Amino acid sequence: MKKRFSIIMALTALLAFVIPNSSFAGIGGPTSYKYSTYSANNVKLNVIQTIPGNIQLKALNLSANLENTSNIGINGGFFSNQVEETTGMKKTHNIAINNGKPVIGTDKAGNNGWYNSGNQGTIIWDAKNGKFLFKVLNNGWEVNKAVGHNSYWAQGGVSMSLGSTSWKDTITKEKLPNPDGKVQRTAMVYSGTGIYLIVTDTKCTAEAFRAAIQQYFGIKDGSPKNDVNGIFLDGSGSSQMRAYDNNNKLINIKGDSRALHQIVTVTP
Repeated sequence: MKKRFSIIMALTALLAFVIPNSSFAGIGGPTSYKYSTYSANNVKLNVIQTIPGNIQLKALNLSANLENTSNIGINGGFFSNQVEETTGMKKTHNIAINNGKPVIGTDKAGNNGWYNSGNQGTIIWDAKNGKFLFKVLNNGWEVNKAVGHNSYWAQGGVSMSLGSTSWKDTITKEKLPNPDGKVQRTAMVYSGTGIYLIVTDTKCTAEAFRAAIQQYFGIKDGSPKNDVNGIFLDGSGSSQMRAYDNNNKLINIKGDSRALHQIVTVTP
């Protein structure tokens, strides 16, 4: 019995060593993230929870939708079908930078992930110092200045201003498209040292989506939390998610299956 117990303990230790982020593991499910759902005020949130070190920003350059890739994650920043004349690249309208380089190439002249559409909310994971930064920024040079090194990722969008009573003024200033329309919506939120990728396939206003997210994180307007904030990402038909639940069932939120420019992915 003692020998059998020792073998079991040794195997347990070995599994703990070889399975990264095992706290996310479900029964036969993923090990680097957790998928869950949450409903509030008739809005259903689909949530991927992971750690910031598992996040990588990628470009699809309108070549595919998320469903037709092998990536786990959600759609990213706002984009258009226009081509940037100086680079020949399709335009993405938000910052998407990995370790000092925009998602499309290294040429910083075009709309390739180096720029927001004006001054907009940007979530930065400072990997060197192990902390999140939330800044309203215009471009990658400002990100580099805020961080002071290249060991980071940065994703831009429109500030959600979680806990703020003036959030409507902010989304107007940062030009959130169609805030009062009932469409599918996408967000990225950090809390403590966790990152949450959130998509709703409930057609709702920005206010209803934000309210459901605030309820999920236990936040009320007028009572912000210093370690919780988020951004609206592209919505409507762009709102897409691909993940596996704890029973290893594929979750596919397709939006209108349109091809995407930029995505936020979770490494296995």
